[in-house]
Amino acid sequence: MSPSQEPVIADLQVHSKYSDGTHAPAELVRLAAQRGLQALALTDHDSILGVEEALQAATAYGVEVIPAIELSTASEPARDLIDLDILGYWIDHRDPGLQEILERVMAARREQKIALIRRLQELGLDVPEEEVLSLAQGVPGRPHIAEVVWRRNPGRFRSKQQIFDELLSPEGAAYVPRTFSLTAEQAIEVVRAAGGLPVLAHPGLYRRVRDITGAIRRLRDAGLIGLEVWYPYEKAHHLGLSPQQARAMTTHFHQLATELGLLATGGSDYHGERSPHIELGECGMTRQAFDALKAEVRSRP
Repeated sequence: MSPSQEPVIADLQVHSKYSDGTHAPAELVRLAAQRGLQALALTDHDSILGVEEALQAATAYGVEVIPAIELSTASEPARDLIDLDILGYWIDHRDPGLQEILERVMAARREQKIALIRRLQELGLDVPEEEVLSLAQGVPGRPHIAEVVWRRNPGRFRSKQQIFDELLSPEGAAYVPRTFSLTAEQAIEVVRAAGGLPVLAHPGLYRRVRDITGAIRRLRDAGLIGLEVWYPYEKAHHLGLSPQQARAMTTHFHQLATELGLLATGGSDYHGERSPHIELGECGMTRQAFDALKAEVRSRP
């Protein structure tokens, strides 16, 4: 799904093996070129470890690589800010302040995942810690844990989604909260301090947020600059949307971005083999939309 029937030339949400994707950053750039994309944003979760590799591959394959990140934030139910992800585009990934914050975030992520694995073991599941850790070049995510649970405990679960729902979700039996997480406002501040453009990722996915429009308004007032408008919502199985409903959701968020003076972005949320139902570049931005985004970015102080 794209802003129109024109081809997508920029995919601004892609994940590598430095978070929960399966491809190396350079491989993602090669695939982008192969699929006719002209721009790619590497948006690994809480990590910039793959950005240099992607930038080095950019020249060889003629693809513009945007240094980026996707920051997960602390849930604040009382403020209706739950499970939000903040994308940061055109960040200075070498910024010392950004790197210092990410070191704290990644340490907390690793601590959380190890505690979660041990909780699963206490529940009688076969989940070797070293096997989970071997799946990620950065900090492992819940998809890595689910993969090992699925492989090591045949017949116990109908699907990996069941593993998430019953064990790994915030309401799951094995879930352990992080000892350190950024709030949504802090994530926005971190991105802006690193010279980046803070954008709310996939606003239609936050089922636990009662008033997403109100949340977006508050985040705009806190410095949010963009909204990820174009996203493959019809591929999000837990939403159960028809293509027509997904298009209506996209139209709604595009109108909301315009109303609130937010920039519109788009991406596929490609994770490689962990998202076999999604293709790199199947959703994102047309040339007109991407050129308009870059023009806006250049005009900002």
